[in-house]
Amino acid sequence: MFFLLVFMSCGESVDEKLIAKAKKEEIKEDKEVLPKGIVNGGYPRLSDSNAVAFLTKYGAENPETTVIMESKYGTIEVELFDDTPFHRANFIYLVKRGYYSPTEILRVIKGFMIQGGNSEEPGPAAKRFMIGDYCLPAEMTINHVHHRGALAMSRSYSDNPDKCSSAYDFYLVQGTKYKNVHIFQAEQEKAVKYSNAQKQIYKKQGGAIHLDMEHTVFGRVVKGMNVIDQICEVEVDGSNWPKNYIEFNMTVK
Repeated sequence: MFFLLVFMSCGESVDEKLIAKAKKEEIKEDKEVLPKGIVNGGYPRLSDSNAVAFLTKYGAENPETTVIMESKYGTIEVELFDDTPFHRANFIYLVKRGYYSPTEILRVIKGFMIQGGNSEEPGPAAKRFMIGDYCLPAEMTINHVHHRGALAMSRSYSDNPDKCSSAYDFYLVQGTKYKNVHIFQAEQEKAVKYSNAQKQIYKKQGGAIHLDMEHTVFGRVVKGMNVIDQICEVEVDGSNWPKNYIEFNMTVK
């Protein structure tokens, strides 16, 4: 199975001391100066050095947990998890900054997932330059696994021992169904124990169990799985890029 990759620098994992420090520190503008004439809306340009502090403060001030994703195939509603605070705050921040309006679905793999958010088109690339170059600390937990409908962030598998997430590149799981032997194998390989409820979902609804504890799942689809199923039927090229442009526009509910 092809894994989800992004090629970005990633910071260190976050511990309790760092979180406490972030809450006390004043959020300061990153030292990297934007080119003359470019205004960043009053926000600091984010980097690995200031993203944790910024998102800690931003998350406290913006507690929303619901995002609406609009496409020509229909509407998807996702719930973001409070116990993945950096990923939740980052996603809400990007939606409110307009980064995901529009955003392009770049990869589609039937029976696996749809992926978007990191287009190299001039518009999205310019927005990323404005917002910043940073990664998110991993917030993986066995409580949030890759069931059908999971929302997670991509990451680099190169020089990334802490499994830090991309700040921009997300995916939504369509998934495939598993048998007991597959679940048992995953438990052994990942040194985890799935609950009976989690096992039943993997067997009856499906997911992407091989990505558990490899990527941070920070939300789930509550409405609109039929939209993901429709998109997973589109024609793709040899690199799993959709042959026709698929646009999403996102708002916070």
